[in-house]
Amino acid sequence: MQTIKPYSVVNIGASSERVSNTQRFECEDLVVVEEPLEIWFSGYSRSSSGSHSKTSPKLLFTTMRTPGDDINLVKGWLYSSGAIQDFSKIESITHTGSGRLKSQATNRVQINLAAEAHIDLSDYQRAEVMNSACGVCGQQSIENILDKLPQTSATDIPLPLLPVSAVGLLTQQLRDKQVLFEQTGGNHGAGLFNQEIQLVDVREDVGRHNAFDKLIGANLHRKATGRHEIESVLGVVLSSRASFDLVQKAAMVNIRYIIALGAPSSLAIDLAKDCDICLLGFVKTSDAKIKFNVYSSPHMLA
Repeated sequence: MQTIKPYSVVNIGASSERVSNTQRFECEDLVVVEEPLEIWFSGYSRSSSGSHSKTSPKLLFTTMRTPGDDINLVKGWLYSSGAIQDFSKIESITHTGSGRLKSQATNRVQINLAAEAHIDLSDYQRAEVMNSACGVCGQQSIENILDKLPQTSATDIPLPLLPVSAVGLLTQQLRDKQVLFEQTGGNHGAGLFNQEIQLVDVREDVGRHNAFDKLIGANLHRKATGRHEIESVLGVVLSSRASFDLVQKAAMVNIRYIIALGAPSSLAIDLAKDCDICLLGFVKTSDAKIKFNVYSSPHMLA
């Protein structure tokens, strides 16, 4: 599936002082693709005799995203939203629809719950289309989202300090690995970094929350080491602003450092403080200088 698409455009250049010198020329511009992804689910019903029969698929919701990495997007959303955190309850997550006849991915993914999974995903169903800027819109109340956050105390995990000098290196690593952004200038990026202050993975999408969900879905195995092990303490670099939903996703997977190139929201800051997440925003680098604001947990910086 296409992630970028060429368009014919007219490029205009003009002097702010002499508009008469306006120059126009036709050229090709690469634009990031945005398409809807339908997410469906089906499970099993149990008869009075104890036997199980598969139920008809139901539409969970439709989200706008950059095509590609759809399975990780769905896995990441399931985990970060708190819908499903035990993947043994899932039989499969697959592309479905007529496009499969041509061995092509489609704009439809189906979650097939296991026979013994007593999970009701209908609580997460939405009638409206979720746009690429939307993280928690249409979901359950913020109180219900907060109830799903891990209750482990931050003091249970010995934290290394993040060197101030590493912040600029990490943001540069993210820029260097944002292939789609380099081509289009229109994609958000989310990069996961480890204890060695190295980005271990970068995912991109037209939606900032989708990029983060793709990153989470592709790296759930890193969290499997356990919440109490220092190796499981990770950080994320975001090309976007830091909204509440991104901090909530970070808290769900034990990410303790958030480096955002843009601004945080007030609710994001409050949640970061409650979860003892070190939240940095407005990161700007120029020449050999770096500037940023620390909104929470400054004790985690060296």
